[in-house]
Amino acid sequence: MVIRNNINGDFSIIKTISEIKPGAFINIDWNGEKLMLPYSNRKDYLSFTDKKWDWRYQISQNGLIKDNNPTLYELLPSGLIKEHICEIEES
Repeated sequence: MVIRNNINGDFSIIKTISEIKPGAFINIDWNGEKLMLPYSNRKDYLSFTDKKWDWRYQISQNGLIKDNNPTLYELLPSGLIKEHICEIEES
């Protein structure tokens, strides 16, 4: 998993989730899928989504991003949403 900011086309890799800027995107290799999802700021969570896949980090009540255990949602053609709980591997 790699998160990059896209500021003036430089595609810089971010070190902490708090560095995310508008235009950022995430690359995820998961279960045979190679996903590239654009950043989408939400009220209660931080999201990267292409409307088929949605990678979310919850935001705590004190405004901190919970970056330990994001959730990957798979939006199925039937309209159902499949939830995949994730753990970040340390590299």
